[in-house]
Amino acid sequence: MTTSLLEVKGLSVGYARKGLALENVSLSVPKGSIVALLGANGAGKTTLIRAITGLLELHHGHVTQGTVALDGRPVLGLPAHRLVRLGLAQVPEGRLIFKQLTVEENLSVGAAMVARSVATE
Repeated sequence: MTTSLLEVKGLSVGYARKGLALENVSLSVPKGSIVALLGANGAGKTTLIRAITGLLELHHGHVTQGTVALDGRPVLGLPAHRLVRLGLAQVPEGRLIFKQLTVEENLSVGAAMVARSVATE
């Protein structure tokens, strides 16, 4: 049986003045895979990522139902800084953090930072 690194089940998200933005979204990211989240403008990609990475409340949103698990551990509702320590973070496009690196190299740098953080704790 393949274990998912990230598992989102039945996630619904709303905004105070805009109503429901996502309804019953589920996705699974298997360990060792690379997944792309694609969709038209306004489809809810950013809202979904914010909900998963603990940044939704900063934008006045809230999860109304569903679960998020990282490596089998429930993480929905954890603050973003705790999720980063677990290896889950959002890096918005256009930041060009290490613009000379490829996408794979950027991901490797992030993974190394998490491994080093865990080793020092």
